[in-house]
Amino acid sequence: MSDESGRTLVLTVPDWPAVAAAVEHDIAPGRPVAVLHAGKVIAANAPARSAGITAGNNKRAVGYRCPEARVAVWDEEADNRHFSAGVGALDNLVARFTLLSPGTLAIPLDSLRHGYTDEADAVETLVSALVDDTGWEFFPGIAGTVFAAVLAAGQARRVEPGQTVDFLSAQPITTLEYAGAEATALIEVFWQLGLRTLGDLARLQTTDVNARFGAFGRHLHELASGRAGAPLADHVRGEQLDVELDLDAPTTRSDTLGFLARQLGADLLAKVRRQGLVCTQITIELDAAAGQSSSRTWRIEDMQENAIADRLRWQAEGWLAGVGRGSRPGQDPRTAQPDPQALDIVDEPAPDAEDFSDDGIIALRLIAAELTTPIGATRSLFDENTGQITHTLERLQGLFGPDAVLVPGLQGGWDPAETNLWTPWQQAAVPERSPAAPWPGALHAPRPTTVEHSAVDVLAADGSPVEARPSGLGAVPATIRFPTGQTEAITDYSGSWPIESGWWDPNRAVYRTRLQVVTDAGRAFLLSKEHGQWYLTGRYR
Repeated sequence: MSDESGRTLVLTVPDWPAVAAAVEHDIAPGRPVAVLHAGKVIAANAPARSAGITAGNNKRAVGYRCPEARVAVWDEEADNRHFSAGVGALDNLVARFTLLSPGTLAIPLDSLRHGYTDEADAVETLVSALVDDTGWEFFPGIAGTVFAAVLAAGQARRVEPGQTVDFLSAQPITTLEYAGAEATALIEVFWQLGLRTLGDLARLQTTDVNARFGAFGRHLHELASGRAGAPLADHVRGEQLDVELDLDAPTTRSDTLGFLARQLGADLLAKVRRQGLVCTQITIELDAAAGQSSSRTWRIEDMQENAIADRLRWQAEGWLAGVGRGSRPGQDPRTAQPDPQALDIVDEPAPDAEDFSDDGIIALRLIAAELTTPIGATRSLFDENTGQITHTLERLQGLFGPDAVLVPGLQGGWDPAETNLWTPWQQAAVPERSPAAPWPGALHAPRPTTVEHSAVDVLAADGSPVEARPSGLGAVPATIRFPTGQTEAITDYSGSWPIESGWWDPNRAVYRTRLQVVTDAGRAFLLSKEHGQWYLTGRYR
């Protein structure tokens, strides 16, 4: 095999949500399947695509183009549960693999060096085993970074050693969507700046990208440059950090397992924090009373006990469902017999099953599979004395309630004030508005550093107020006057753009016009005019 460090094999199942829906609802192979989320198609299998169904279609369009198609509502838990169960064939073939997302897994090629003669032999063996075990189609991709390997898997391609940067350079800028929902807004900005490929982005100076787009922009720049996705340079395994629990009696209840997993997850993360480290991957091991075991390594971007509990529950449900059937997890969907009386339109996900086998799970174990130092800080208050700070914050919550200590985050919305999300310390963030949903007209990164809502006057050169119309500004803005009476000359400004939010509710409907300005004092502001009044809604620094 190649000696290029960081080379990774990624295996992905095309149109995975549609495959998972077919397994979940026992849909016969070869029948068109489309999966809806927020009323739009997000995945369709090959028969559905051949009938003209594409991403973005609504249910009516699906029925018009392919009346015999089965339409299912996206079920995140089913996606995770069936994939975790289906890849069990790898347990006896590789020492370690990571579930990147439902339908996609990664295997470091270094771990295959002693078991296979070359990369082609490894891919053939692993893919054959998975296909035989599940009946699913797997696309392999090999490259020098995890991100590049994910893109290569979408093309079923092997990138030669040393060619990863060239491969990335030719990829469209839109492929950054694989970096997560947060990248969507920046992709639009990159496109507006004339960056059409990852190579265009990679050729920019890192300092310029960091100054303009912040830490996440720098991360995308590193992905495009082929410098991210390999094992972290500061990877630390000073000691084995794990927690385990032996149950008094076997259980197959998902609610019980989730409750126990949250407790174990909190204990493990407390151990990690006491070491001044951050856990980015976690291995979940389950033991059944009959002697079987299941082990999976999960990558979790925002490692919290609730996220750990979800993964454990998904893994347990998928694995025990296979054990309870008396068949291998991930049974070939081609053997499923559809119910001829079943409805073609499946409007709700299947209920969460509870009983999976006669034996159940008797032991749980969580292992911190990948540890690293906190990203973006070499010295900080939390690094210096993590345990003491955590104890102090928990003490404040004990005295004044869980809402006494809040941490900031982002959620969906049009205005900076709407996108602010404050969550109690050590609790999972629950946004009121989905950050992954489309927000036409939403403010692109970078966002204002300070959010406020104070009335100001925006004046033209002759001292008259600047009007804002749907077609644009009524005059060139020359001066901004603050509530204190202080004025600053406007030296530069953006084009204005209108936003109408809450239009479906007369009590919440707001029509506003936005404007970004720079003054002669070197300050940048976000302005908004609504109900005939200009407001200062954000300050940039």
